[in-house]
Amino acid sequence: MTHPHPSLTDPNVPAIFAWISSQTPMTARVIDIGCGDGALLARLASERGARSTGIELSEDCIALAVQRGVSVHHGNVEEGLDHYSDQSFDLAILCNALQEMHHPHKVLQESFRVGKRVLIVFPNFAHWKARWQIAVQGRAPRTSTLPHEWDTTPNQHFFSISDWEHFCKKQGWRIVASSFLSNGRKVSFLPNLYAEIGMFLMEE
Repeated sequence: MTHPHPSLTDPNVPAIFAWISSQTPMTARVIDIGCGDGALLARLASERGARSTGIELSEDCIALAVQRGVSVHHGNVEEGLDHYSDQSFDLAILCNALQEMHHPHKVLQESFRVGKRVLIVFPNFAHWKARWQIAVQGRAPRTSTLPHEWDTTPNQHFFSISDWEHFCKKQGWRIVASSFLSNGRKVSFLPNLYAEIGMFLMEE
């Protein structure tokens, strides 16, 4: 994963980071899986006093994170988090990373093992703009939250807010809090159709 966090040109980013911060307990132990350039971890350290670390595969992103003063480990989360003990973090974060994983279920199991709670943020592939482009144009969708062409996208899995809610129910995970965004604004009505971004805080 080279760009695990949303592009900073995405108007949803400030609201995403604000919601994650609001769900992070003060002085929490946080692990950001696919932390990108460390911008989120730096914010959580500043606003919430979080004791945080990140895991990132891209060496370029790690260099940027280190410049921010963030602790980041180079590694591929899909190979496991064996070097972390059970429940060693209050919160495990997967921000715009899960859809890029080859084996998302395994990554989620590991996230729940090391974290007391798991927070996930992902682009909603059932947003109306994506549906319209597929149905009317017959093209793979491109939006501000899905900016890549079909041949360059890092996304491995394409799921919607409804897919995620069904998956959580099947796994027996409790959704503690959720919020939905479009163009940086909160969406309350029919989020599976109108939200570009889904955000969920969960526990087993």
